[in-house]
Amino acid sequence: MDWQKIIEQSIAMLFPLLIVFIFVYYMLKAFFDQFEKQRKQEFRMKFSEESFPIRLQAYERLTLFLERIKPESMVMRLANSGMNTLDLQKALLANIREEYEHNLSQQIYISAQAWAMVNAARQSMIQLVSSTATEHKPDEPFSEYATDLLEEFASISDDPVTIALLFLQKEAREII
Repeated sequence: MDWQKIIEQSIAMLFPLLIVFIFVYYMLKAFFDQFEKQRKQEFRMKFSEESFPIRLQAYERLTLFLERIKPESMVMRLANSGMNTLDLQKALLANIREEYEHNLSQQIYISAQAWAMVNAARQSMIQLVSSTATEHKPDEPFSEYATDLLEEFASISDDPVTIALLFLQKEAREII
């Protein structure tokens, strides 16, 4: 037998096999790609269903955090008779820090923009507490400091705490 005929016959047999192999390869690839896509979608749905209550709770906790760092809330909770300006300032700053640290982990459940607004509100309250305290003597009774702090906060037209609260409410409504 001639080698050329053997090679031609081999090619004639291998060519259809190659075409069938390519066809089966692409069919299987499409099937597995679709299967993987469906599996990922099911995972996202399951994760979404499981994470929804946690995300909603994060918005609730951060809303509570923002409400608790408002000056009127903090002064009512923290002011004690016998405190002076420095004592109240320290108590207010410690309260803001503790509340923030308690809710720090919530940032993974909300958008980066919402977390930035919460941080801006916290920083604004720290700045307000500190700057108002500089207008008073550290050892004077806290009442004038507290009054000035509340008046200063009330005079801010677009305070960051309210802006952050509104933003959190808007985002929470979007996920519901």
